[in-house]
Amino acid sequence: MKHVITVIGAGNGGTAIAAHLTSAGAETRLCDLFPQYIEGIKTAGGIELTDNGKTVFVSPALVTDDVPAAVQGAKLIMVVTPAFTHKMIAEKICDTLEDGQIIVLNPGRTAGALEFYNTLRTKGCEKDVIVAEAQTLIYSTRKTGDHAVHIYGTKQSVDLSAFPGNRIREVLEVLSPYYPQFTPVPSVLKTSLTNIGSMFHPTPILLNIGRIESDERGFRYYWDGITPSVAALIEKLDAERVAVAKAYDVEVPTAKEWLLRSYTTHGDSLFELIRNNDAYGEIKAPTTIQARYMTEDVPNGLVPIAALGAAAGVSTPNINAVITLACSIYSRDFRKEGRSLENLGLAGMEKEEICQYFKTGRR
Repeated sequence: MKHVITVIGAGNGGTAIAAHLTSAGAETRLCDLFPQYIEGIKTAGGIELTDNGKTVFVSPALVTDDVPAAVQGAKLIMVVTPAFTHKMIAEKICDTLEDGQIIVLNPGRTAGALEFYNTLRTKGCEKDVIVAEAQTLIYSTRKTGDHAVHIYGTKQSVDLSAFPGNRIREVLEVLSPYYPQFTPVPSVLKTSLTNIGSMFHPTPILLNIGRIESDERGFRYYWDGITPSVAALIEKLDAERVAVAKAYDVEVPTAKEWLLRSYTTHGDSLFELIRNNDAYGEIKAPTTIQARYMTEDVPNGLVPIAALGAAAGVSTPNINAVITLACSIYSRDFRKEGRSLENLGLAGMEKEEICQYFKTGRR
């Protein structure tokens, strides 16, 4: 069956996903809240996709900045944008959604599906829609031009959950023909607490911040920016993340286990696993500290992990240290503006109540 699939977001991941879906035979619509991100694709009449050593040119059925129009009638809506835009997108499409539509956040970061769903309900949308979230973006990818994108690596397996959790099979029925790599998990708590981006992004940015601001030549983010000492600190944060998950009876992989599951790599330490991952080799570091590795992953990753830890009585001193340093450097209160328990509608809930809500959508 040929599905109508809308991809919201024409950045690195969205352009790659739109190109793949189009090449796989879906009727794909690509849209973005900001017209400048799709101008090159509209002018060229399509996307130049390089993947696995081959380059093809594909043309989505529609490329537009009219997001509600692109969503109308689509069975599957793939949201491929930074997590801080999730709420904005939910507000943008809430009046257009129809019964039976499926929304997938690629990725949701931490509690993305919950925030998206709550926003729809707050704005009065009562349509029977499912909001799902991927644990991470399925690709290691970068745009190489205004209408060109290069996929450097595709993850072998990516966890996928739905809110509420008991509707995940409905999501996979539509998604699996295009992406068999997605693996169902029972609760958004699992995908949320397997937010490896929150481990791999903010800490290296902080520890390389002088280099980012002064080195005009740039550097390879993973291979140059994550040295043995940086990797050692990441492992401290990662141990706290795993402890929070354990408190909620959720089994999540360590960062090392995740790398072995997601990529073809080898090594005993986190540093070695990163350094031996060819998919990371050419990924460049941000050229400014105003990058989503901080502005997305601190408020929408580290903040909710620490908050869920506090609610369960789990101490997260290293995660909190990174949050505090980020707040000071950026002169922003990431705890207040991010996905706190208050902002997620979880304030005052006990640990058991939080678990129940993530699984069933009922308080």
